[in-house]
Amino acid sequence: MAETSLHAIAARVTVAAVSLAIAVACGLGAWQLAAPLSAPVVFPFSETFYVRSAAAQEPAAALKWARRAIDVAPARPENWLLLARACQMQDGYVSARVVGAIRKSYAVGALSPNAHEWRLAYVYTNWAAMPRDVQLSARNEILTYSTREAGKAYLRKLLAMTTAPEARLGLGVLMFRRQTEDQLRDFALRRNSAG
Repeated sequence: MAETSLHAIAARVTVAAVSLAIAVACGLGAWQLAAPLSAPVVFPFSETFYVRSAAAQEPAAALKWARRAIDVAPARPENWLLLARACQMQDGYVSARVVGAIRKSYAVGALSPNAHEWRLAYVYTNWAAMPRDVQLSARNEILTYSTREAGKAYLRKLLAMTTAPEARLGLGVLMFRRQTEDQLRDFALRRNSAG
């Protein structure tokens, strides 16, 4: 009789443990589905931290607020660029931490409209200090961005602020390419409308 009650208790405990495991798994699944819905609530905090980091004059404060912005919204590339800026302020040069933050900004949003002007300006003005993969990411970003009118105007500004000869040459060739494409498109439109 004692043996039967032990088996009954073991069976009940097993059923309870399996039920608990299923409930936890369902809860985790529900959390994964509901987490993106909380993003709009989190963004105001991210903006607050972003503004505080951007306004900070002390490297430690800029770093603290940039990390908080990343903790709240890690999928925003501009937050990773804040971290790169804060690390640059603290280190005084383009360090591995700066490059790592720029790489992460490309990983989370390679074509983010909120990040590309600052990121491109930073990469192109520090072209010689950037590793090849970051240079290629910046090149791909400006290739894509310069297909729009705002991007073409920015390309001219970027060329004016870039001093590295290799980067200036690449931007100049891209500007020539975009102007040629515009002229060919205009020529084709005039030809089609005339005939």
